[in-house]
Amino acid sequence: MRGLWILFLWSFALAQGAGEYLLGRILALDPAKGVAQVEVQGRVEEALLPTDAGGFGVGLRVVLYREGGRLYVAEPDRMPWLLGLLGLFALMAALLGRAKGVRGLIGTLLSLLVVVYLVVPKVASGGNPLLYALLGSLGVLLLTVYLVHGVNRKTTAALLGVLGAVLLVLALSAFFVRAMGFTGLASEEALLLRQWGGVDLLSLFLAGVVVGALGALTDVSVTQAAVVQALAHANPHLGFYELYRRGMEVGYDHIGSLVNTLVLAYAAGSLPLFLLLTKDPTPLRFLLNTEPFAAEIAAMVLGSLGLLLAVPLTTLVAAWFFQGGKGEAPRDPGHVH
Repeated sequence: MRGLWILFLWSFALAQGAGEYLLGRILALDPAKGVAQVEVQGRVEEALLPTDAGGFGVGLRVVLYREGGRLYVAEPDRMPWLLGLLGLFALMAALLGRAKGVRGLIGTLLSLLVVVYLVVPKVASGGNPLLYALLGSLGVLLLTVYLVHGVNRKTTAALLGVLGAVLLVLALSAFFVRAMGFTGLASEEALLLRQWGGVDLLSLFLAGVVVGALGALTDVSVTQAAVVQALAHANPHLGFYELYRRGMEVGYDHIGSLVNTLVLAYAAGSLPLFLLLTKDPTPLRFLLNTEPFAAEIAAMVLGSLGLLLAVPLTTLVAAWFFQGGKGEAPRDPGHVH
């Protein structure tokens, strides 16, 4: 219910004009009346609570929203805890990953800057979400992969494998999304964007499918390229076909272990939606036919298809690059992941 409360506040703000967000602290609660006494900007005021007020307690720092003289309790103030969690992640990445961990953090930061300052503003101003998401993703891949792993044949083979898989997934996505008659209105956020206007929601959904798979695609592609690199330098006499065949012997193991990666990732983010399956009286066949469920299933399958395609494509390119022992030798032939 709290998600619906936030949806209501955002919808109200869009309809009435921007309100004001504030930080405060809860002094007293009256769940029966749906109100709380809050300290905000040195004053004590009364604020309306969400319908589901669970999780709020006396002394809790909260985000407040003021509109038309009324004050609403929106959410707990989570930023201090989020910053602490991010700091812990950065520390562990630096300690355990050493130089590559630090470069990975820098690459992640640059990727976020590309998304926030390039992709989002262009889409918000009416640009095609799919075009700018792909351009931004290409920039993110070049930044992160080359920054973390260096500019060499291995990373170039991985990038080409990822781009080939992305283009194939995009073509499949465009076909199936239109064949199934999706509108892009499969979430609360999409409904808000529809009120905002100026955004192609179907292209935005397609962009989400492709961009959501990039992280896993990059991981499996770099690993597969490293496998072929190690094989080529362990036996420089191996030709293109033999390198591809032996590389795919490892690739089959990757496919077997990673085929469910995106399925579980998407399913974990959609557990509330799937729980509706146990509550809704609509027959299962017709419930799964609705766009929210069908869109989640399509995103899972299409993303996983990208993983399946990335393995042979990357192996093919890497075998061509490293045939006959060409290129740089791996720093540690015994460890390719």
